[in-house]
This record gives sequence, C-alpha cells and structure tokens, in this order.
Amino acid sequence: MIKKFIFIFCFVLILISCEKKEVDLQKNEPPLPTEKFVIKEFMNDGGLLRTDLTEQKNIFLSESMGLWLTYLLEKGDQARFKNQVDVMKSDFLKNNFIVWRLEKKKQASVNALIDDLRIIRVLFEAGEKWKIPHYIQLGNELGKNLVRYGMNDGLFVDFVDVQTNEKAKTLTISYIMPSAFNQMQKHGLLSQKQVNQQLAILKNAPLAEAGFYPKNYDIPSGSYVFDKELHMIDQLYIAYHMASVKEDTTLFKLWLLDLFNRDGKLYGRYNAQTNQPSVNYESPAVYAMAVRYLLVLDEKTLANQFLERMTSLKNVSTAGYIDTHTQATHIFDNLLPLLAEREVENANNYELE
Repeated sequence: MIKKFIFIFCFVLILISCEKKEVDLQKNEPPLPTEKFVIKEFMNDGGLLRTDLTEQKNIFLSESMGLWLTYLLEKGDQARFKNQVDVMKSDFLKNNFIVWRLEKKKQASVNALIDDLRIIRVLFEAGEKWKIPHYIQLGNELGKNLVRYGMNDGLFVDFVDVQTNEKAKTLTISYIMPSAFNQMQKHGLLSQKQVNQQLAILKNAPLAEAGFYPKNYDIPSGSYVFDKELHMIDQLYIAYHMASVKEDTTLFKLWLLDLFNRDGKLYGRYNAQTNQPSVNYESPAVYAMAVRYLLVLDEKTLANQFLERMTSLKNVSTAGYIDTHTQATHIFDNLLPLLAEREVENANNYELE
C-alpha cells in the first residue's frame, strides 16, 4: 500500500513538473507589432516563412529561418523557437546540411554558409540559455558536418553541394561570423588555430580608400576581390563582425555617416567608383544592420538616428515594412528590423537593471 502511494505521489509530481514546464514555455511577453505582421502575413500553416507575398510566396529561405530563430532567442520565446526548429528539421535538413532554399517542398542542392553559422550559433546559445540538450546536440551535428565538408584549404566556403559535397572556392567576407566560430570552438568543433584562420581573413581585409570593404576572398589565389557595386547589407555585416572582435572600424563608420549626412538617407547599393547610389530605394534591413553595428560600438545616439529612419519606413496601419509606392514587402526587410528593434529594447532594459 505504501509503495503504491509513493508511486502515485511521484507520478503526480512528474505531471505537475511537466505542466509547469509547459506553462513556463508559454510565458512570453506580447509580440511587437512587426512580429505580429510577420506571423500573420509571412508564416504559412506549416510554420515556413514566405520570402515575399507575391512572386516568391512559395519560396522559403534558410536565411529567414535563421533570423527568426535569432529574434526568438533574443525575445526569449521558447515555444515559437521550438516550433521553428521542428520546421527546420522536417523541411530544410538534407544529409546533415541546411539547404538554403525551398520552392514549395523542393529543396535546393546547396547550403549557404552564413545561414548555417547563424543557426548553429543560435542552437548552441538556446541550448545553454534554456538548458535544452537537444539543441546543443543538433548544433553539434550540423557543425561537425559543416567542418567536415564545408572547408577548402582550412577555410569555410560560401556553399557546398549537399549531394556531391563539391564546394565553392570563395569565402564572402560578410559570411565570416566570429560569434559562431567562438561557439563552435567552445563545443569542440573548431580548434583555436582554425578559428584564428577564419578571423584572419576578416581582420586582414583591406579597406578601399573611401572606407569600404572587399566582397570576397578567393581561396586558390589568396586574394581579396572588391565589388563594382557595393551592397550595403554586405558592408554593414562586415563592419558588424569586425566591431564584434574589437577591430577598428572608424574609417568605415565615417564613410557610412558621410553617405547618410550627404543624402539624408542610406540607399541599398552604391557605385564603388563614384560613391553615388546605384539604386533609388532605401532598405529597412540596411538601417537595421546600421543600428546593430552602432550598438556593438556603443554608439547609442547614432544607433537611434538610424532606428528612427528605419521605423519611418514602417507602414502605420500594418506595422510591417512595406514599400509605400509599390506596396511590395520582403521577409528580410521585416526580420532584420524586427531583430534590431528587439536588440535596442534589450540594450535599454539592460541599462535600467
């Protein structure tokens, strides 16, 4: 009788514990308005995030998934994070690679390094933060595979064919993500020497006289390659990663501020020779990366200037980032601003503590 009572008592405790865990999992602060827009407009019934709402509504990117996971970790939303990890495992994984794109249910044949690194890093960080071993295990599996097949002469490459393991011979500078390498080293996937080898490509990247960075590193020739047209997202990612490892980015920052002060805005792309915009549009994602970069530098006043410009592009009625002229919207131009908004909020909350 006593044994039976003990068994029932233990069983009840387990049920209470599970129920509490489930309740804790659902304890999240209300979503930001842009988060509501993303969930309502971009997320399909299967939890996949559409690339846009017109021509690419049946195309889904690992980039979107990685940014969404990063945002959910920053927010502390365990329930949605778990759901998105489940989506990744069911739809994006192939031979322990994360394919970079789905068209309907058809998987692409290659991965994308920056998306893999972002997802591996966020899995490790989520596993540690929430004490969920499965995320760490999954990060390890993906990381081991990337190290095994995704390197050329000791350097990570832009992409690998997930079937044949044929690989690129270039490394895009903006893909070099120090925070991911640090996590991979921490979990035994990379040695310090390997981490230093990746970071050397970032740190040794030569600046153009104007203050911008090269686009690629060509591994066979050991040379850096500059673009004729500068994509500001790439440039800001490089500066963001540089600043995260305490490299001096002063010249880049001055170039960025000169462009902004000259035109009163940032354009999406610039001609590398003339320093003039090569497109006529502003990108909310560009402003978001400028905010994130300046936060790393602890330049909060400047970060808020770019944040204000970014939020001025937001559609008042939907709280989404929609082009007011064309009514077009893209998931990237919503997820990066959403992440920037969250990081600013977290930084402000940290100061109040």
